[in-house]
Amino acid sequence: MKVMPITDTAGVILAGGKSRRFGSNKALADIDGCPMIEHGAALLNDLFTERLLVTNTPDYYHFLNWPVTPDIFTGAGPLAGIHAALKKISCDRAFITACDMPLINSRLIQFLCGISEDWDIIVPWLDRGPEPLYGVYRKSCLEVIENNLVNGRRKIRLIFDQLKIRKVSLDEITPHISDLTTFININRLSDLAKLPKNTDDRYPNRQNEHPSC
Repeated sequence: MKVMPITDTAGVILAGGKSRRFGSNKALADIDGCPMIEHGAALLNDLFTERLLVTNTPDYYHFLNWPVTPDIFTGAGPLAGIHAALKKISCDRAFITACDMPLINSRLIQFLCGISEDWDIIVPWLDRGPEPLYGVYRKSCLEVIENNLVNGRRKIRLIFDQLKIRKVSLDEITPHISDLTTFININRLSDLAKLPKNTDDRYPNRQNEHPSC
């Protein structure tokens, strides 16, 4: 069943890493016959009316047909990607994920985006800690983010104590997902073995939302 698109929040993918541990551009690594980044992009295509790819190498991603913006603070990691996204989007909020998280889940994303806009950041908070690249960020974060980047503070978690953050607990998350595989991120080639073997288990609730290339 086709979901109603989210119009008050932009869907953003960060593709700015150097993939040193992976050995090649992991965003283009083949998973089920498609580049890894395309799995997330295909799902966000159906969820959001505004989408954005943050990358300093746009030539690699023409096949997505997504609007693109580069980092303003280059070489400063994912926090710089969040900053660039919030500067560029027309919506007041962005759901931000990374190119190396191919199993993002539409039900959980809809739940996160449905939480009150009063929060600067809405982020899943598991027993192991936060999942900052599976979160919703408002433009109200920009001043704090920019101040941190200007002063060389590049870790996303450093902004959490400076902003109004909604920690979404595991108890709130589990009704929307069958397990925690949606949070798998791929850093090394060996991490591909973490993905469920069965395609239906990899993409629950997606129906035709995952790419068919």
